[in-house]
Amino acid sequence: MNPDEKVVADVAEFGWHVIKVAADGTGPAFAFTIGLTKTFGHPEVIVFGLALDAMHSVLNNIGKLVREGRQFAHDVVTDELLEDYPCHFLHVPRSAYREFLGYAIWFYKGDTFDTVQCVWPDREGRYPWDAGVVEQVRRLQPLLGAR
Repeated sequence: MNPDEKVVADVAEFGWHVIKVAADGTGPAFAFTIGLTKTFGHPEVIVFGLALDAMHSVLNNIGKLVREGRQFAHDVVTDELLEDYPCHFLHVPRSAYREFLGYAIWFYKGDTFDTVQCVWPDREGRYPWDAGVVEQVRRLQPLLGAR
């Protein structure tokens, strides 16, 4: 099965597929879903800066919660994803899709789907937009949209 067929098969079987992108010289690692919109009418989700397997796990947990009826939209905060760390969701503008969500654009044959970014805090509960946040947390999570 080639990678494109795997994406289509996973969406058909599970409701979504997770794409993982390793860190490189241009930016931190990130991962995103493909299929939440098609299967559940829910925005796709992107997360940055954690270990690839951790991001995969977070996105699969989000998918399971969406399957149960939960909605993660702009400005939603939940403590159901990372132990002791509430995640904050932000709308992702379409202007960021080409750089980060190319495979999803392929799947949907355009950028007509919505996406939210799952943002995690530092150990003190500060997000990248907060004063005093640990600089590494800010660096690992480029904010794709406005808060």
